[in-house]
Amino acid sequence: MIARLRKSDVLLHAAIVFGGVVVANVFNYLFYMLIGRRAGVVIYGEVTSLASALLVIGAPANVGQLIVARLAAGLDAHGDKASLRRLGDLVTMWTGAAAAVVFVLVLLLRAPIASFFNLTETAPVVAAGATLAALLVAYVQRGVLQGAHLFEDFSYSLSLETITKLVVGVALVAPFGATGALSGVAAGLVLAASFNFFSFHRRFGGGRATVAFDRATLTRIVSGVGLGQLTLTVLTFYDVPLVKHAFDARTAGLYAAAALVGRAVIGACMFVPTIILPKANARAAAGQSTLPLLLAALGLGTAVVAVAVVASALAPRFVVTTIAGRPFGDAAPLVLLYVLASGALSLAYVVASYNFGLHRYEFVVPAFVVACAEIATLAVWHPSLHAIVAVLATGHACVLAATLYRSSARVPAGPLRVDESDPIGTGEPIG
Repeated sequence: MIARLRKSDVLLHAAIVFGGVVVANVFNYLFYMLIGRRAGVVIYGEVTSLASALLVIGAPANVGQLIVARLAAGLDAHGDKASLRRLGDLVTMWTGAAAAVVFVLVLLLRAPIASFFNLTETAPVVAAGATLAALLVAYVQRGVLQGAHLFEDFSYSLSLETITKLVVGVALVAPFGATGALSGVAAGLVLAASFNFFSFHRRFGGGRATVAFDRATLTRIVSGVGLGQLTLTVLTFYDVPLVKHAFDARTAGLYAAAALVGRAVIGACMFVPTIILPKANARAAAGQSTLPLLLAALGLGTAVVAVAVVASALAPRFVVTTIAGRPFGDAAPLVLLYVLASGALSLAYVVASYNFGLHRYEFVVPAFVVACAEIATLAVWHPSLHAIVAVLATGHACVLAATLYRSSARVPAGPLRVDESDPIGTGEPIG
């Protein structure tokens, strides 16, 4: 039994990505913890609200990462390193162009954006714009590493980003406030993007080949993964900016602290969906059963969520003050329910990634409808922080239920292997 576990590439890759995620989460939450201690509740609220907003606006980057991972998985199944290198070049070029456009738009709109967040200066908005631009490149590049099963490099990229973010952001927050903290985030993403591009050359070599995909399959991947991942990403981050807009600065800061605990749960579980997409695709293409993979993934995710729920139930004040600092102790009543909401969303990420790997998109529209209902409810009705978290918990649980729709159905391995998993060689070139 032990020998079989040692030989399992799933467990090996899970351990590698889990290690990278743990390192990234440790430095990420050290960043927010130290920002809260060094800058106080008001600056902390500014940093977290802007960071959450740029992650919502940058949701297409998460979508792009999953789409690129799905395409790279097909190329990796052929061992086509030249096409993978070309894919990496295309991803870097196009996201770089998009990043430049986004940064210019933020510069032009910095005054109204600052007004929306009740900020007295526009410099933090400019720093957030630079962060968003770098995020677009680094995140989508990681899809190539993920799809090609380069989980070590994927983990190195995550770690490099968050370590730099901590060192630079915490050093700059005291003299420059939210602008300094967000500049640290941008610096980490720039270094991660540089590492990703170097990794493409190191892993795939200098040769390049035209990348071709069947139009129908590409459309299906882009639309299905796009809408599904966009839904999950927006649900992860939209509530903090909404609270920052609707409540006073101190209340928004306390809510952001509770949300940070929930994000810790999602972050701790994220190693599972990272590996399950390419693994599910590879197993189905090889004619192997994928249901045990889903059950194992849900077991891992549930174990992480259970630990968080127990800790939040027994010592909510300790949990939130450990992560955000002693000034945020008043957020303790929100912690348990927020962790339950985040736990449901974490498992939804797991099931969704499994379905993406198998070209199953039936859950996407129901999940999107539930998400729209949740967001619309909070946009017009937010009488208290407790009410907001209760709506989150209900909505996130319904999204999880939507992702589970038909997830246990048998996968026809033959059609997936020939027509969908490997849409290469007969399609139109994309670069």
